[in-house]
Amino acid sequence: MLLVIDAGNTQTVLGLWNNRKIIERWRIGSVNISTEDELWVHVNHFLSFGGYEFQNIEGLCVASVVPQLNSIFRYFSEKYLKTLPLFVKAEEVKWLKWHVKAPFEIGADRVANVIAARELFKKNVIVVDFGTAITLDILTDVYEGGSILLGPRTAMKAMFSSTAKLPFVDDEIPSSSVGRDTATNIQSGVMLGTIMAIDGLISSYEMELSRKFKIVSSGGQGESLSKMSKKTMKYIPDLTLFGIATYHRKMSER
Repeated sequence: MLLVIDAGNTQTVLGLWNNRKIIERWRIGSVNISTEDELWVHVNHFLSFGGYEFQNIEGLCVASVVPQLNSIFRYFSEKYLKTLPLFVKAEEVKWLKWHVKAPFEIGADRVANVIAARELFKKNVIVVDFGTAITLDILTDVYEGGSILLGPRTAMKAMFSSTAKLPFVDDEIPSSSVGRDTATNIQSGVMLGTIMAIDGLISSYEMELSRKFKIVSSGGQGESLSKMSKKTMKYIPDLTLFGIATYHRKMSER
């Protein structure tokens, strides 16, 4: 079994990969990972609860956008798994061409998403990942690039902290685009505005690149927000974990 980790700014998702599929996944706050021993407590607890044995984990592969956590993952793997972890990096992916100025700048989670999209759909795919930031990644025959915009919760926190009178409201989808009070005005602007921006970007990509794309989505809020889109989005909750595991497999075959 392989332990795969998607370490984000807000949450870290851990998955257990066996027989070419994710058989378990767990989510913890990234702030709750401060030492390799604390990480072991979390992992061991999850495994025990699921009826798995820690000693059956053969390796660790990580996609991290939080540099300060990387040493913890390394210490954890060396101490408890007796092996070095593998970190997802675009510049190591030789089976895919990165049509961008600086591949090393691409977030590891985005790299994993593109790897998964390539493995599952081959080409002409756009991946929309709903996280702290929302990322859109475009795959034709090559990786074309994409866009980054604020996730709804991040946008609401920014609005609340930067204004004197606007309250922090729940990131719920309003029943109408016309807000009738302050809360629904904010929800309309942020929630509906976000998905409209995504739809607009996708349409712009299709026009600029002269092709239609299959749209797949992932991330914590991906399922609910995907349903709001006027585009047809296929929600794949374990897309990033699948990409991390695929990276590990392909790197092991080299």
